[in-house]
Amino acid sequence: MCRSSYILLVLSLIFSSCSKKQDNIVIYKEFQNQEWGRFEYLEGNFEVVNTPKKYDVVMEAVVNESYPSAYEIHQDDCPLLINLTIKNPDNNGARSKDYRFMLKDEDGNWKADKREDGCYVFKLPIISEMTFGEDGTYNFKMENKYPKDPLYGVKSITLRCIISK
Repeated sequence: MCRSSYILLVLSLIFSSCSKKQDNIVIYKEFQNQEWGRFEYLEGNFEVVNTPKKYDVVMEAVVNESYPSAYEIHQDDCPLLINLTIKNPDNNGARSKDYRFMLKDEDGNWKADKREDGCYVFKLPIISEMTFGEDGTYNFKMENKYPKDPLYGVKSITLRCIISK
């Protein structure tokens, strides 16, 4: 290999490693018929190396006008109720917490702008600066806690772990 080709190869490796995406998708689910069943658990794994590291855990919810229910009486406040459980590697511990996000204000207005496709996108903070203390694979499990079944108008849910700054 000639010297200039070698230099180009090394530079491309350096730039590609520097531009490595720091936004890791742990869970992504696009819902059939835009309905999330009460006991339809979403799961994903996240590999952590070179601990300790801090991440922000963020959920993106994409919903439409029919959220949260087909019944008009349930359209007022639009809470998004979830539980997130994170299991440590080798199942040697876990943390679990319920979350409640209000997608509409007290006047019934959406807290996000409507996109051209008729959906609203919410970026919701789950955990800020979560410390992963050991290397290994962490299991994330998300549960829909909305008391009516199913939760209507949910186009997709994405859970990400983003390296804290």
